[in-house]
Amino acid sequence: MYRKIIPLMILFSLLLVACGGPSQEYEAGQVLLTESFNESAAWETFVTDDIDFQVDDGAYRAQTGDGGYVWGLNETVHENVVIEVTSTQDSSFDNNAYGVMCRSDVSNNGDGYYFLISGDGYYSISKGEGEDVNQLVEWTSSSAINEGQASNTIRAVCVGNYLALYVNDKFLAEIEDSDYSSGYAGFAAAAFDGGSTDIQFDDLTITAASIAGE
Repeated sequence: MYRKIIPLMILFSLLLVACGGPSQEYEAGQVLLTESFNESAAWETFVTDDIDFQVDDGAYRAQTGDGGYVWGLNETVHENVVIEVTSTQDSSFDNNAYGVMCRSDVSNNGDGYYFLISGDGYYSISKGEGEDVNQLVEWTSSSAINEGQASNTIRAVCVGNYLALYVNDKFLAEIEDSDYSSGYAGFAAAAFDGGSTDIQFDDLTITAASIAGE
């Protein structure tokens, strides 16, 4: 099941400025899931008149308008993981947001952490809380993101209270937040200002992880 929540533009004071490399390194462990989306049952499906989230032609396709964030989840609980996926924007409208979720609430209410990029080259780490998606890391532009109808590899690090975002193997942002410790992995997408978005996710890997040296 999918529900919509409206983005609330708030910058929290816990921001760790992403200048140079990350403040913490992680160690990858056991591979928990690899998914190429060749089976229709590989991920959650939800289709309405203006939303279409489902496995389609070897990828997970997320199509939605400007009604707020929409997400689809994998119903396996994870705690400390690295999630990596290749995303491809098929739509021409760039005022959007899309990416991966970690520690999404098992009730499917939209709570959890969002690792997002946009078609015009911005990124954010955000947190779903009730009816809002609040920015933990403010939307910031990066030349590491391929803009428009292009592909990007998104990597989300969720280890303990440490969250980090990499795009195309480049570290972009990190934050500490301890509100959510476990939950589902997922994909999220939204469009703004009357537009729509169409994103494909493919070649997903979820790996157990820990902070190096701990």
